[in-house]
Amino acid sequence: MRGAGPRRATHGRIAMPLRACTLWVATFGTACELQEITVVDFVDVVVAEVYVTLRETTGVHTVHAFLHGTAAGGQPDSRTFDDALLRLMRGDGLALDLAVVPIEVCLQSQPEGSTGTCFAADAPAAAQLAPGNALDLEITLGAGAGTALGSVTLPGDFALSGIGAQCRLPADTTLEVRWSRSDGAWAYVSETLIEGLPAALAPENIQAEDSLYLLGLSVSASDTTIVFPSEFGIFDRFDLDQDLAVRLQRGLPDQTNATVSIAAVERNYVNWVRGGNFNPSGLVRVSSLRGAATGTFGGVSVREFQVLSSTDPILSVLDCP
Repeated sequence: MRGAGPRRATHGRIAMPLRACTLWVATFGTACELQEITVVDFVDVVVAEVYVTLRETTGVHTVHAFLHGTAAGGQPDSRTFDDALLRLMRGDGLALDLAVVPIEVCLQSQPEGSTGTCFAADAPAAAQLAPGNALDLEITLGAGAGTALGSVTLPGDFALSGIGAQCRLPADTTLEVRWSRSDGAWAYVSETLIEGLPAALAPENIQAEDSLYLLGLSVSASDTTIVFPSEFGIFDRFDLDQDLAVRLQRGLPDQTNATVSIAAVERNYVNWVRGGNFNPSGLVRVSSLRGAATGTFGGVSVREFQVLSSTDPILSVLDCP
């Protein structure tokens, strides 16, 4: 199916598909869930969400783009954009052309009946990107529907303080996670995926999911500390079981483990990402694209480590600082 261009303006309010799990797409997987919220008046356009994600290892940098239509009047949009051309350009002449990939690379789930097209850069091309790069984006829609342009400066390099790829945290102990500042970052998003809770908490008669995802946020570029796990879950307070939330204030139970990530995000990302109670710069999303599409061209830099909770020392694993 050929991708259609922007539709004419329509009256009333529209619901635009929105990433509901924020940076989960950047840290713990390659997909994200969409949900619909009403955010703007009268305009029905093509929406492009393009994210460059940098990690400590260049070979796993990613560039993903999802093009979709708005859901005007609450009706799912069935357009696809397979014939669109997406190119990222750097000032030294580097150019990355994105190719169509399965939609599951961009999405975990989406509203019933809605569609869209997912694009990605291949790994060798994405590996050439680096912190602090200034990039330009050009999206050429098919059937002469126009061009959208954007630009981003990727967050600068940063490092976790005293934490390697893995560390042991004594049971019922909290950990202050610190990191250096990332030039150009507007905020830091902290995430964790905790596993092993059901068995560990069964003696305490506390129920928990097999994998518990919690989100934290530092809303200032100079706020570079967060306490794990007690300060994670700020956006989950009303959904999280109260007994479990109180229990995690003490630390992880014995024989559990967690993946923890800290992500530096720049202005475009902060101004666009919205989901549930996660609205880091207000309720109104701000597009960083101009021309034939709205949306964002965002940059993310991720640092990640594993926490093993154990009462006893683990010979092959250093203690967390």
